[in-house]
Amino acid sequence: MMDPREFKAPFITIEDIRMAVAGFRNRCWPRDTIPVDIFGIVEFELGLEIRTIFNLREAGDVDALLLGDLKTIAVDQNDFLNERAQNRLRFSIAHEIGHLVLHQDTFSKIQYSSIDEWIAFFQEIPEDQYYWIEQHAYEFAGRLLVPREKLIEKLNDAVALAESSGFDAWDSSGDSTRQFVAHGIAKHFEVSDQVIEKRLIRENLWPPDRRGGQ
Repeated sequence: MMDPREFKAPFITIEDIRMAVAGFRNRCWPRDTIPVDIFGIVEFELGLEIRTIFNLREAGDVDALLLGDLKTIAVDQNDFLNERAQNRLRFSIAHEIGHLVLHQDTFSKIQYSSIDEWIAFFQEIPEDQYYWIEQHAYEFAGRLLVPREKLIEKLNDAVALAESSGFDAWDSSGDSTRQFVAHGIAKHFEVSDQVIEKRLIRENLWPPDRRGGQ
C-alpha cells in the first residue's frame, strides 16, 4: 500500500481542467442544458454506483467519496434522503467525478480494504497535496455544473432586471449585492448560492462589466 506521506498530487493547470470539463460535457452531457443532470450522468453515462453510507459525514467529514474501485461513489445517507441537501449533494458528486476524471491514475495506485481505511489514507497525506487534489476537483465541479457561458447569460439577465429598477452601483455595492444576485441565479443551476458566488469571482465576472455586457 502506498505510504500516504509520499502521496503527490498530479500537476494540473486551470486550462487542463477547463479542457477536461469541456471534453467530459461533450461526451456525457451533449445537450448542454442547465441544470446538469449529475445523477443521470453517474448512472447512465459513467455506470457508477451510488452507495448510501450511514453517518459518512461524521466518519470522514465528507458528503460524498469516490471509492478506490473507481466504480462507486459513497454518499451520506442523511444527505441523500434530505431534499434540502440535494444542491450540496449534487456538487459533492460532481466533485467526486472530478477526481475520477482528473486523478484516476493516481487513485488507482491506492489499495484499501474498507471505507474507513480509504478515509484514513487521505487524512494522512500531506496537507499541501490534499489541498491541490481538492482544488482540482472543486474547479472541475464548478465548471461542470455552472458553465461559464450559461452563467454569463443568467448574470446579464439579473443585471438587466436590477438596472431596469434604477440600480447601477455595481462597483461600490459590496458583497451583499453579489450575494443577492447569486441567490437568484443559483436556482437555475441547482447549486448553492456560495457556488455561484465563487464562480462569479473565479470567472472574473464580478463586478459586472457594463461596457456593453460581459
